[in-house]
Amino acid sequence: MAIHLRTLFWSLIIATAICIVFYGKERFFSTPSCPKANGKILMARDSKIHSAQSMPIESKGFLVETKTNAALKPEQSNKFKKSKYSRRTSQKSCSPIDQILFLKTHKTGGSTITNILNRYGDSNNLTFVLPKQKQLFTFMWPARFRLSYTAPLYNFGANIMCNHARFNKRPMNHLFPKKQSRYITILRDPAAQYESVFNFMHLANPLGFKDEDDPLGTFLKFPPPFQEIRPLMKKTLALHLVRNPMLFDLGLDFRYFQNVTAVERYLDFIENEFDLVMILEYFDESLLLLKRLLCWKMKDILYFKLNERQDKQKRKFMSSEVKEDIKSWNKADFMLYQHFNRTFWRKVRAEGPSFQRELKRFRRQKRALTRACLQQGDFLDEAYTGVYVKGFSLKKNVPEKKKLLCESMMKNEISYVTYFRERMKTRIESTEEPDEYLDDPLNDWEVANDLEHDPILSGADSSGSGESLTMERPSSSEGEPTNP
Repeated sequence: MAIHLRTLFWSLIIATAICIVFYGKERFFSTPSCPKANGKILMARDSKIHSAQSMPIESKGFLVETKTNAALKPEQSNKFKKSKYSRRTSQKSCSPIDQILFLKTHKTGGSTITNILNRYGDSNNLTFVLPKQKQLFTFMWPARFRLSYTAPLYNFGANIMCNHARFNKRPMNHLFPKKQSRYITILRDPAAQYESVFNFMHLANPLGFKDEDDPLGTFLKFPPPFQEIRPLMKKTLALHLVRNPMLFDLGLDFRYFQNVTAVERYLDFIENEFDLVMILEYFDESLLLLKRLLCWKMKDILYFKLNERQDKQKRKFMSSEVKEDIKSWNKADFMLYQHFNRTFWRKVRAEGPSFQRELKRFRRQKRALTRACLQQGDFLDEAYTGVYVKGFSLKKNVPEKKKLLCESMMKNEISYVTYFRERMKTRIESTEEPDEYLDDPLNDWEVANDLEHDPILSGADSSGSGESLTMERPSSSEGEPTNP
C-alpha cells in the first residue's frame, strides 16, 4: 500500500513538471490539461478579488486599480498586466479630440494657450470659428457671444474656437455640442491678474486716477459707484473688467457680483460646463492635464510664453494692503479661483504617479527646444496696434523642420486669425465653381471649331428649285409688329 502511495505521489510530481515545461509557469493553472489545479487556483483568486473589490493596491509606488470582475478575458488580463498604472493603457487607446472651445480670459496666459490650439488646428487642418468683422479679433467682446458674431462656416463644421468671447451657454453649446466637445478655460491668482488688467488696460485713465502716485491703490481706497463707471464703459470697453474680470469673462452679470448665493451657484454651473479649468500659476501641470484630456502628444503642448508685459510695465512691488484691497474688491473672483484651485489639484492627484514623471519629461523637452530655437536678449513684439510686449528672436542656422515649429510657436493670435481667414477663403474658392471672366482673352468661342457656325449662303439651291433657303430679315428690327 505504501509503495502504491509513493508511486502515485511521484506520478503527480512528474505530471506537474510536464505541465510547467509545456505551458509555462504563468499559464500552468489556467491550462485545460490540469483541471483540478486550475479549479483550486481560480477559487483562491476569486476569494482574494472579492475581498478587495474597489480597493487600490500599492505596488512599487504605483496605484493599480483592481478589477471587480474576477472572470477577466485573456486579452483584458494581458492588457492589464502590461501597465502598472491603468491610465496609461486608457491613454494609448483614446482618440484625439478635435472639437474644443477655449474660453479665453484676460491676462491669464490665454495667448499662449491660443497659440497651442492654433498650431494644433493648423497642423491637423481643422476649422476655426473666427470673428465676423475682419478688423476685429474678438467675438464682439464684452457682449455675450452670439452665433451672428461668427464668420460663416459654410457647413465645414466647427473644430476650435479660441479668441476672446464672453461665455454664453446656448449658442456655444450649439456650435460645440457637449457630448463630443471639450470646454476649457484658465484662471490666475486674482491679485496678480487684477493688477495686470488694471495697468495693461490703463484703467486709471478713464477712471480719473492716472495722476495719483499709486493709481491702483488709490482707486481701491476710493472706488467710484457703479452708476458713475457705467457711462464710461461705452467709450472704454476695457472698463467692463473693472471688477471681478474673470467672472465677467465667464458670463456672470454685474448684478450678481455681491450676491454670495448667486456666485456659489454660478461656480457650480461653470464646473458643470467646463471639462478643465487650468491655473496659470501651475501652467505646465495645466498643459499636461490638457494633453491627457484631449489625447494629444507631448509636442502638441510645447510653448513659448506669449503676450507677456514688458518689465517696465509691471508693478515692481505690491504691498499686502493693496493685495487685501484687491481681494476685497474682487471677492467673487477669489471665490472662483479658490474653488477651481481645489478641483485642479484633485484632477492632478487622480492622474497618479505617472503624471509627475511625464511633467519632468515635458519640462526637459521645453527647455531643450527653447535653447535650440531662441536667441538670448530682450526683444519686442507688437501685440496690438501700438501695444508692445515681450517677444523672441529666432537663432540662425536652425534646422528647417525645427525652424517651422519654432516660428509657429512665436506666432501671435492676430497673425493666426489673418492666416486662417485666408485659408478659409482658399477653401471656399476650391469648393465653388470657377468664375467666368468676360474680359479673359481666352474666353473666346473661336478657340475651337468643332461646332463652328456654317450658315447657308443666299442663292444656294440644294433642292434645284432655285429658291433661297434663307429666311428674310424682318422688316422691323425694333421689335414693332409687321402687317400680315
